[in-house]
Amino acid sequence: MPTDREIIVLCLLAVIIWTVRRFFLSPNIIRLIPGPKCTSWLYGHMPQLLLSEEYGEHEFQWQEKYGQVYSIKGCFGEPRLMISDPETAKYIINNSDLFVFGPSHQKIANVLFGRGSVFLARGETHRRLRGIMNPSFSANNVRALLPIIQEIGRKLVDRWDSLGFPGTTVDISPTLHGAALEVMGNAILEYPFNVLTGQSDLAQIQKKMVDSAANPTKLGKLFEAALPYIPDVLFRLAFKLPTKTVRMFQEYHRITDNLSRDLAEQNRADRAPGKAKGFIDGFVNDGGVTDQEIGVHLRTILFAGQDTTGVTLGWILYKLAQMPGFQQDLRQEIQLSNLTESSDYNNMPFLNAIINARTQAIDTEALRMYCAFPLSERTVTEDCVLPLSRPITTITGAQISAIPVRKGQCLYLAIASFNRLNSIWGPDAEEFRPSRWFDKPPRTGISLGPHPSGLAFLGGPGVCLGWRLAILELQVLVAELVGKFVLSLPDNDSVRARLAINLTPATADGVQQLPLHIEHVS
Repeated sequence: MPTDREIIVLCLLAVIIWTVRRFFLSPNIIRLIPGPKCTSWLYGHMPQLLLSEEYGEHEFQWQEKYGQVYSIKGCFGEPRLMISDPETAKYIINNSDLFVFGPSHQKIANVLFGRGSVFLARGETHRRLRGIMNPSFSANNVRALLPIIQEIGRKLVDRWDSLGFPGTTVDISPTLHGAALEVMGNAILEYPFNVLTGQSDLAQIQKKMVDSAANPTKLGKLFEAALPYIPDVLFRLAFKLPTKTVRMFQEYHRITDNLSRDLAEQNRADRAPGKAKGFIDGFVNDGGVTDQEIGVHLRTILFAGQDTTGVTLGWILYKLAQMPGFQQDLRQEIQLSNLTESSDYNNMPFLNAIINARTQAIDTEALRMYCAFPLSERTVTEDCVLPLSRPITTITGAQISAIPVRKGQCLYLAIASFNRLNSIWGPDAEEFRPSRWFDKPPRTGISLGPHPSGLAFLGGPGVCLGWRLAILELQVLVAELVGKFVLSLPDNDSVRARLAINLTPATADGVQQLPLHIEHVS
């Protein structure tokens, strides 16, 4: 929580920002695009968009009323765009150098990961880093990882038993995140984190890091809005102060830097002709990457691969607990299947209705409705024109078929809204209905990303590196758990989706957890 002095500094920054925008920036067309009425110049629409008790309770109503492109206000009255228009979304994801993460997110990412993360890289640097990482997540490599993921699935089942889950109602989230971290360690880094079988310093510090950033507040949103106006040198100095949060960041970097050096040294020692090239091997053999820089990329994939998959797995199990009939059909399918190849999982209709439609590597119904990143904030790096799939009417009554935007304009790629468009999914777009994946086709309109069903993995040059691994991981872990346990909702179930870095399950009192009742399959 900021101190009174910090709040005063924020207010002064707000006055400066307001003065600059009021007297030095001329009006632009964004102000003419319809959108919801704003009642707070200081906070704008940020509390309704980002801090609502259940994510989307305002956003989805705004889309229904104002359409696929509308304007909202950020903190200090900053005009922003909300975009779920398919044509506009395609333009944004295919031009990743033109639409980048905003300065606030860049500063936070540089502190969290270190400078040089693939998330922030552009141009040739981005292409080089992706070229190093891509082989680890190729289709062939992911298929070869099946035995490792299956073994982790069995360890997860054993962990539930050893913790006494059967016969109780318990928060399953920590174990799901632990399994996701185990997959990243064993399958990608070739290093056992032992999260499910013992204590892991990395798992503990990573959880603290996520928890510290997963409680957004109104003051926190003001701080993010002020970040672009704080000189980098001052921001870096702030993270050298002897505070509890800074010490946690320093400890996380120490643990992961030591791990990256150990992995690099082990890779050099174990290098042999004909050995398959792994994630660390790609960096060790790239002349432009130091051992210190490997730590940046290690932290990047750990955050990208653990939290997103962990929360998605949780939502899948939660929805199965809501649908006992479908859960039983899935369990019978699992028990009758011979799951020895990755293709065997693709040939399970009930599993793939909730995980991965039919035999295609595409979005799941859970990913469609509960995508880990429901909103992607971007900043325009140079003046450009946004295409629209259909004209919109401005507040003056004029119709426009494209939107000119200036360098520095902030916009949101509204992924969760896109995944609920009636024009794509039909009149039941707001309904969680796995059986839609038995329909041919389950959707209409243009396809974006590596699959035709949604934007959960984004697309274009910035497509999620590990989307194939995520799909297989979800398939295997769901099959292992549902094959052994019956999941049901507790009588006092109050779980809802809240935005806390990812789309996180939380109870009515705001606690981030996912309590389910667990029983052994009889």
